[in-house]
Amino acid sequence: MEQTNTTQQSQEELTPEVREIRHADYPIDPLFLNRWSPRAFSPEPIDDETLMRVFETARWAASSYNEQPWRFLIARTEEDRKRFLDFLLPMNQAWAKDAPVLVLFISKKTFSHNGEPNSVYQFDAGTASGYFSLGATQNGLFAHGMAGFDRDMARASLGIPTDFNPLAVFALGKRGDKNQLPPEMQQRETPSDRRPVAESIMEGRFLPDIEERAEADTEQG
Repeated sequence: MEQTNTTQQSQEELTPEVREIRHADYPIDPLFLNRWSPRAFSPEPIDDETLMRVFETARWAASSYNEQPWRFLIARTEEDRKRFLDFLLPMNQAWAKDAPVLVLFISKKTFSHNGEPNSVYQFDAGTASGYFSLGATQNGLFAHGMAGFDRDMARASLGIPTDFNPLAVFALGKRGDKNQLPPEMQQRETPSDRRPVAESIMEGRFLPDIEERAEADTEQG
């Protein structure tokens, strides 16, 4: 009975648009389901306190040797946002231009304590980006990550040293009206579902039959 009540309470804490599409296989905090990546952003500025709370969540991500290889380059002024938008691909410029904050995640490729290559610098920065996205949701914001940008242009434009790799750009802000988006994007302005968790788990060894189901479900999504 306690689990049923917990599940019901969690469902009630989901946003209406998420509740219609996303259903967890097992009870989890609604924060994880409420996190999704819209494209329609309001240009309303984010106050410093709220912004720093989001980055504070990313700060506590795990990393190899506590290297914390991630760095966050942010753009909030009109001039800085223009510079960031210039190295986004046109399809991302079309909607990211409305976000009040753009964040470029970069990560250090070597360990600070010995200069040796860090084979998991991208993995660790990815963990931080997950915390960042959840922190945004927790603070009433949305984060949308983009791999579609010119990395060489970003490096040259922002003076990024060669020991750091530009990984992803995030748009951060409050939800906007989806009608501001191009028509083809309006149709995609909805939370996505996920394949069953059991199709991502293989016990003991790689299981081709599970992988076949996982790929089929991924393609359908």
